[in-house]
Amino acid sequence: MVTVRGSEINPATLTPAQLDGIACVVCGDEERPMRPVGAVDGCQVFACPPCVDGPTADVAPVVLVVGDASTPVALEDLTAFAFDVADRLGVPARVAVGRAYDVTDYAGVALADNWLDDVSSVVLGIEAQGADMFVIDADTLYAYAVDETCGHCGDEGGAAPVLVGDTWSTSVHASCVSAHARAKALSLTA
Repeated sequence: MVTVRGSEINPATLTPAQLDGIACVVCGDEERPMRPVGAVDGCQVFACPPCVDGPTADVAPVVLVVGDASTPVALEDLTAFAFDVADRLGVPARVAVGRAYDVTDYAGVALADNWLDDVSSVVLGIEAQGADMFVIDADTLYAYAVDETCGHCGDEGGAAPVLVGDTWSTSVHASCVSAHARAKALSLTA
């Protein structure tokens, strides 16, 4: 029996590609680098580093992005700023719409240029500053370089955050998006 991150892998459920060592025994991805994790019926099997070590999105803190979201255009601008937050800080970034957020549930708060233009964003911004937590404004954020390292496979270049609901993920390659989501779902059930 092969064990990856404390979970036993049932050989009966493995695909031929997984049994041949072509695909990861956890997520089934065939494109990432692999690590040996054991043997099944005398054949060595492999898992990708995120499945062995855990995907970085599960470890990374989430930053709340605060700004004017009172109109569709303002919300679109705030969502674009949240992409920049995730891209530059290398952590997931959630767009705050309204006041129903406890800022202390987040690793930090990023303030868009227009955060003083909306009552809800002013309340959240002042709560974050009063809680003495990590708060970064847009001017300071743009001093950081863009991070193109894939948060799933670890390869450098070509990675960008992906919008899932109201949260931008860490940067991932387009080819890693579905495997990253599967690995995250598996780690949440483990």
